Amino acid sequence: MLKRLIAKLFAPSTPAPGSSNSRLITPAEFTEDYVNTLQNTHPELTIEVVQDLELRVAREGQPAVSTFLHNVYDVYKQAPGDKATIFEKFTLTIFDLLDLQDKKLDPSRIVPIVKDRAWIEETRASLATRGDGEPPEHIVEGLNSELVILYAEDLDNSIRYISHSDLAEAGIESWNLRDLACENLRRLLPKIECHGENGLYMLAAGGNFEASLPLLDFVWKDPGLKVDGEFVFAIPARDLLVITGSKDGEGIAKLHQINHDVFSQNGSYRLTQKLFLYRQGEIEIFEEESDRNPTVS
Repeated sequence: MLKRLIAKLFAPSTPAPGSSNSRLITPAEFTEDYVNTLQNTHPELTIEVVQDLELRVAREGQPAVSTFLHNVYDVYKQAPGDKATIFEKFTLTIFDLLDLQDKKLDPSRIVPIVKDRAWIEETRASLATRGDGEPPEHIVEGLNSELVILYAEDLDNSIRYISHSDLAEAGIESWNLRDLACENLRRLLPKIECHGENGLYMLAAGGNFEASLPLLDFVWKDPGLKVDGEFVFAIPARDLLVITGSKDGEGIAKLHQINHDVFSQNGSYRLTQKLFLYRQGEIEIFEEESDRNPTVS
């Protein structure tokens, strides 16, 4: 996935590798295939199909956990030939969720997750549609009118969003949660790689937390990030952070193109098509000249 993103950023006219004209299976077929695979490899599990791309999975003597295949299906659509590997990886995520039922929150694994506000509303609407009662009590901290921070526990193969009750049970004060989470993220991240030059850069850090990197002040102090003006960035997906300068018209156009490409291709873990400005530790929505000076007719 990361190689395709790099190719798209710096060689947009080159077709993405691994593309195929073969028929993609439908969400219903994908769900059935995954359930059959999981049941064959782990017969001890009880699996209920709630609807296409939504399951309830349980071990004997334990409550069932809800799990969703929407993002997994999006990953499959980008690389249909890798379905078996995608299934295997997602199964590890399910076992993370099952194992959580016997574990308490680990404060050293709390990390910040940047989401768009629409994600919150979509989650609540989905729960209401399924009749699952009250929405989860996720801890939500606003960044601006488009973005929020949620807090999660970084597990071996997935993350678990945490609540105020989780914090209380672990004896953690919420007033310094962001500082704690950012310091944990800095410690847990693999080495950050910087791709690009001439005022346009992409930062890579394992594929899970790129959208959260703008929260870390040290990222913006990297002398290798040389841009024209202030830092402007795009985070169209969880695993993609692209940076340019506020005075770099070509770079800004490139960010818009990348946003459009990610959303038009229905990439996995999509976030937002807005551009953002990093200014003295704050993250603001980037206002372009056309936004500040609309044409008067």
